Amino acid sequence: MGSVIRIPVVFIDPEIGDLGAPPESSKILEKEKNALINALKSSFPGVEFISYDIRDPTDVQAFLNAEGNAVGYVVVTLNSLMGFIDPIVRSGKPVVVISEAYAGAGEYMLGISKALSEGYPVIGISTRNLASQVVIAKVRYLVALARLRMSRVLFVVSPSLKSHLYWQFGPNTDMYSVFRLIQSITGITPVVMDANEFRARFFDKVSDSEASEWADRWIRNAEAVYDDSMDEIRNSAKLYIAMRNAVRELGVNAVAIDCIVLYNTGLLRAWPCLGYMQLWYDGIIPICEADPYATVPILIAKYLLNRNGFVVNVGVDEERGGEFIYHHCYAPTNPHGGDRPEVPYVITKAHLGTKHASIHVKLPTNEPVTVVGFNPEERLLTIHVSKSIGNEYSPPQACATKLIGSGNAINVIRNWQ
Repeated sequence: MGSVIRIPVVFIDPEIGDLGAPPESSKILEKEKNALINALKSSFPGVEFISYDIRDPTDVQAFLNAEGNAVGYVVVTLNSLMGFIDPIVRSGKPVVVISEAYAGAGEYMLGISKALSEGYPVIGISTRNLASQVVIAKVRYLVALARLRMSRVLFVVSPSLKSHLYWQFGPNTDMYSVFRLIQSITGITPVVMDANEFRARFFDKVSDSEASEWADRWIRNAEAVYDDSMDEIRNSAKLYIAMRNAVRELGVNAVAIDCIVLYNTGLLRAWPCLGYMQLWYDGIIPICEADPYATVPILIAKYLLNRNGFVVNVGVDEERGGEFIYHHCYAPTNPHGGDRPEVPYVITKAHLGTKHASIHVKLPTNEPVTVVGFNPEERLLTIHVSKSIGNEYSPPQACATKLIGSGNAINVIRNWQ
């Protein structure tokens, strides 16, 4: 959780080239390099950027030998010498190519067009201003990828499910492969704990007084409370404290509770929805229903865009002009990623009154909504977009939070995977 992200930055910067020759070329190259490195360090304070200069073919091979374990590379063309991008791209690593618009553009244009046509994972930008926010945004992809691959997610599941996830045999094959496949594609490490261990190590050790403090705080800060069970809200507070303590002790980035199964089997009689709302303010990413598929886009959205996402069921109403109904029993109250609540919430029951301590969050409206599904078996992201137009409070039916989106629902239905 506290590991330092390390990203190599390669400067293709021979002193003689399109830019000109020494001594002036040396001064300009040094100035450009310092501007970019300073901008990167300022934008990503937790990231270590390691600089390399490439001025002849032996420099390329020496760099690749030294940085073979890197998550990817930033390549900066400052003074064209044809062909130096190619061997770096052919390493197969994700590469961000940044080109100085005058002297670096020749190397960039030939190198990136070839790389893209051959299917290598490359993105790039050519600009006069190497320290611009557009450049920073390109490098953010590598930083997000590094964070993703370093992520550890705590999955709290039933003892029987844990055995299925650890032992590959017969009917368990698909179950076993899900975590392994996601780990091989993304680098995310699953940390699986059965509910009995979680209860003994964390949940049962939370004091009633500490849980009551959080329950009272949530009730005080809620716009309204339509749940008649204080015990359920206190149990949710107890679960929040247990999740927070488990994350800190185990050194993970995110936590995912298999809530429906654990609650209904009596293995963990507490709902995590209120606790999930609070975890964002602790810098902890919550995942509903221990869903390993949803884990991936939620982590990507946080690392790449600083957006706090959440799992949804997608309903549709074609009669009302193509509305999406994004519903679940929890949503973040700081969806734009800030450290303060942006929107109000209501504590309520849901699912015809059978589920307690749910939250109806009044999410922002008149904003674009992006919905992403991840299918690791097909290595496929499914994406649709809409515009948020309202929040619907109808707690007896299905989930408590219902964000209404307007979009091309008919087209999405026809292409749904």
